[in-house]
Amino acid sequence: MDDEREFTVGAKAFVDATGDANLAHMAGAATIWGDEDGQVMAATLPFRLCGVDITQDMTPAAVERAVKKGKEAGIPHLTREKGFVQKITGSQEVLVLLPSVIPNGLTAEELTKMEKFTRGQALYYVEAFRRFMPGMEHCELTMIGPSIGFRETRRLVGRAMLTADDVLQRTKRADSIGRGGWKPEIHKSLNEAAVYCDVPGASYYDIPLDCLRSVDTDNLYGCGRLLSADSQAMAASRVMGTCFVTGQAAGVAAAIQALEGEAPVERVREELTLQGALV
Repeated sequence: MDDEREFTVGAKAFVDATGDANLAHMAGAATIWGDEDGQVMAATLPFRLCGVDITQDMTPAAVERAVKKGKEAGIPHLTREKGFVQKITGSQEVLVLLPSVIPNGLTAEELTKMEKFTRGQALYYVEAFRRFMPGMEHCELTMIGPSIGFRETRRLVGRAMLTADDVLQRTKRADSIGRGGWKPEIHKSLNEAAVYCDVPGASYYDIPLDCLRSVDTDNLYGCGRLLSADSQAMAASRVMGTCFVTGQAAGVAAAIQALEGEAPVERVREELTLQGALV
């Protein structure tokens, strides 16, 4: 669909790189929303402040003290108490990660509601910082992120599923098309900081090709946070590095299927190796 009309795109194979499994969802392919209780991780809208004395304490503990004092003073809509104020090198600006909401869907109405709520939150956090955080007395809001940042929405149901044990045990596989190295980073609370699951040793886990293949739509692949994974494994695999890895692999697999009729993992691994990928 564009600004004028709807149209049909035909191809021998498709890669859904939308982040929200929009193509898979609209095509009727099987998808998953959230964990076993149907809850996804919190979405966050960052914003920037200028006029900050960055020599003062900007740690998460200082942020928490200011937000709690703001709540006690009756400032509304302050959800997350534990968040980050990140200094920007060579600048008096800071990046703030606090306004958050738990998504319940991706309809236009739901997206609008979340955008309005988190943008309003940013203004209330600015008020709390000015009143209760040393170094922020004269801060000014310079920018709110262009859109809310989702950590988790829909993901593909694949022919295989990456599990938390695969990530935590750094499982190696012969059908791997790439490697993941981040540990599970779980944002399920609007008030508490993220939970990080420790991973023993400095190693990686393998990602099988079948985690990118739709279980019920033969010519559809997914990548990034669409990866077929349980909720805890997705909390590790959703990060940028793994998105690059799975995007390249899904693109190669789809191209091979379109050109050769099928995409056996050996053929996909061969091409990825030629391209310099670590499989």
